[in-house]
Amino acid sequence: MKISIITVCMNSESTIEQTVESVLLQKDENIEYIIVDGNSTDRTLEIVNKYRNRVDWIISEPDRGIYDAMNKGILLATGDIIGIINSDDWYEPETFKKIQKCFRNSNADVVYGRMNLVDEKGRTKLLTPTNIEKLRYEMEVPHSTAFVKKDAYEKFGLFSLEYKIAADYELMLRYYTKGANFIYINETLANFRTGGASSQYSKICDYETIAVSKKYLPDCPMNEREDVQKIIDHKWKPFLFRQLLDEFQDVILEYIKNKLHKEAKSNLSIFGAGKWGKDMFALLSQANLSPLFLIDNNKNLWGKSVENRDISSPDVLKSFDGILLILVKGFSEEILSQVKKMDNPMTLCITWEELVDELKDHILPG
Repeated sequence: MKISIITVCMNSESTIEQTVESVLLQKDENIEYIIVDGNSTDRTLEIVNKYRNRVDWIISEPDRGIYDAMNKGILLATGDIIGIINSDDWYEPETFKKIQKCFRNSNADVVYGRMNLVDEKGRTKLLTPTNIEKLRYEMEVPHSTAFVKKDAYEKFGLFSLEYKIAADYELMLRYYTKGANFIYINETLANFRTGGASSQYSKICDYETIAVSKKYLPDCPMNEREDVQKIIDHKWKPFLFRQLLDEFQDVILEYIKNKLHKEAKSNLSIFGAGKWGKDMFALLSQANLSPLFLIDNNKNLWGKSVENRDISSPDVLKSFDGILLILVKGFSEEILSQVKKMDNPMTLCITWEELVDELKDHILPG
């Protein structure tokens, strides 16, 4: 059973050699190795050419992105099984032996396993897939560990160039919804350096992942569709709120100013001293709408300073007269109940969910 391995690279001089050696040191002679370079301008090709006698194809030319390069490699591949390992990543020893054994003993179209996440300091965290059904709303198949039958690519198609970051997720979800057979093996197969393309462009990745999930929602079984829809919505709203904070500050400010005027309020406070709360505090302060309080339930934060304002206990709300912005992901209902128990009719609450619902027409993600 022949395995074709594809490595795509672009200016990867600092990592490419470890990737190449992790492929060539596998104890299996029935390997085809294809390297697709995007016309690197550093020493990547110089390093790759050291292994030219052991690499079947080396292509270096401009492409339309990482997934275009992957597609080139797939079309060249002649193996029964295809694995893709990017130039930031590397395989564990004997990965191919384990993969071949699984394919021989099953009717799998896709085989995948565990993956180490390695940060810039070399610290490792094990990523263990749990339930393939989660693929309906998030990437549950670590791409560096995924091996796919050649005829599955022929049957279900290549990577879509519609997506910049999440085409690997779209491909896996497309295969899953079209009936491809996924088999998980409880083995650590590859290592993934964090800080790559999907890490650097996390906002685009989040948006594309949600868009893909929505696209394939109609393929979800009817008895599961409502639950999956709720999960997608749960991911979608925080993404939209992040978009508001990052790109539509004027829209937020106009809405809040109108609310202050309509409710005859002159004071603002923020509940939540996390990233959202701090960013909103800075935005309002710059617009001369300086909040009176930045509030949090975490006692360890009380007294610490943000924008020259100490983080306060929720007790300050017992006599607060104004609008309270609740900016804590996943806890709006709990905080609303907490504020209601204070029995202070002068406090008007606005949750981040309300801001999304009211302002989403202004948001153009992507």
